[in-house]
Amino acid sequence: MKALSLLFTLLLSFSSYATTKVTASVSQNPVAVGQAFTLEVVADDTLPVNEFDPSVLLRQNFVVGSTATGRQHTSINGKSSTQTRWTTTLLVREEGSYLIPSFTIGGQATIPIKLKAKVIDKLDPSNDQVRMEVSIDQHQVYLGQPVRYTSKIWVANSLDQANIIAPNMLNAKIDKLGDDKQDLEIVDGKRYRTLIRQWLITPEKAGQFDIKGAHLSGLVNDGNYRTRPIDIAAQNLSLKVNPPPANFPGTWLPSSDLLLSEEVQPLQSDYQQGQAFTRIINLTVAGITEKQLPEIELDYGDNFRVYPEPYQDRTIVKDGIVFAQRTLHVALIPINSGQLTLPAWKLPWWDLSKDKLAYAEIEKREIKVSPAPMSSQLNSMPPASTTSAITTAQGDERASKTSLWTWFFALAWLSTLAALIFIWWRYQPQSHKHKVSKDRHTQAKEQPSDSWSSFSSYCQQNQTQLAEQMLNRWVSQQQLTKQFSDLQAELSAINWGKENQPDLDLKDYYQRCLAMKNTLENQAKQAHQSLASLNP
Repeated sequence: MKALSLLFTLLLSFSSYATTKVTASVSQNPVAVGQAFTLEVVADDTLPVNEFDPSVLLRQNFVVGSTATGRQHTSINGKSSTQTRWTTTLLVREEGSYLIPSFTIGGQATIPIKLKAKVIDKLDPSNDQVRMEVSIDQHQVYLGQPVRYTSKIWVANSLDQANIIAPNMLNAKIDKLGDDKQDLEIVDGKRYRTLIRQWLITPEKAGQFDIKGAHLSGLVNDGNYRTRPIDIAAQNLSLKVNPPPANFPGTWLPSSDLLLSEEVQPLQSDYQQGQAFTRIINLTVAGITEKQLPEIELDYGDNFRVYPEPYQDRTIVKDGIVFAQRTLHVALIPINSGQLTLPAWKLPWWDLSKDKLAYAEIEKREIKVSPAPMSSQLNSMPPASTTSAITTAQGDERASKTSLWTWFFALAWLSTLAALIFIWWRYQPQSHKHKVSKDRHTQAKEQPSDSWSSFSSYCQQNQTQLAEQMLNRWVSQQQLTKQFSDLQAELSAINWGKENQPDLDLKDYYQRCLAMKNTLENQAKQAHQSLASLNP
């Protein structure tokens, strides 16, 4: 009985499949090379999802995208019907004839579809809903010279779930350049929303290369409240990369323009031995990224203590041109007096506008350094070896005149003093010992705010040297050497300058420092808010 029931169920199933109607259709024919279209297969029945297998299209030289499956139930005049629908995104990369084969679904076969693919040089903007054009600013460059790749997209109505895939090139580094630019344009009386996205392609090997085009996919609205998937692949572009000239000295640096400058803060006609000042070197190179910037290395010899800060690097785009900037702050303290020299620096680079070797140079700078006020006293003191010899000789003479009893009473007196000190320390309250340990721990964990608070307090007490010490400590914790260099130099001149220096009102001086501190904090806050607005 169970066998007859199973046989009856199978017969009903075969009968159901036999009555299923299956159709296949494409969204357009002929199709454009590189532009996506859709294949839709519809069965008038409720069927499993795996009844349709789009992988067979790969053997027909189609680029097969994602497949969406849906079911629709309708009831008209009491009669119900169900449809199962499969929608697949397809694309062809070459012109010619193609065949979409027959699919067997629910016991029924679809009719094969003959398809023609044509190359469309320029789409008619009055008909297409989405289009994309790409370009590069140069087709022949040197190794390491970045190429700007631009993709421009036009959207007539709306584009949902948009995804833009970057171009690709072998032996090259590709970075997104800046933010996307959006605008509105009217072409042949039709309004489009446009989006421009750019990349920098930096070749890392010489030779002839193809840049594979950017890729755009998404769901487009055709204006009739219907959406269809789109998949647009931009055309490939050719790029020739030349090797660097064999005779180029140093690290290879190609650029269309380069600017090298130097400044000293504070700029004075006369410096003092032990007085710190800052040398600032600025380098701006057009057409490269900050990762290609060269090292800035100078030898200051034995006349200075040198304290370089980390590089300040950035990449900017101005008027469509990429610039890389590097700034180096070096704190210098002259340890000798007299006429001292800040060394020159020469940078070789390849001038792309003239296609030849060029040099950028910082000339040496002569500065006058006056001796520190205490240096004359230090020079007048006898050498350490001489002083030691005199002391030793005098000690030997006194020792010869000292009697044994004098040494005995001296030793007894020292022993008694040591015992008293030990007893005093042994019976000190434990809270005092903990307090000393706590004070040391607090000093080890001093925060920038503590340094500023101490600086404020010493200014109120008119303690110039302690105020300078606390201000220097706070500036180093904040890494603001450049901004506070003038104010630091003013206080340093009062403490260590010549005797006829004018008096400094520390309360007024503190207010000027506080105003500078508030200005820098407001600038940092505004910069943070600007970055936040650019990254929603």
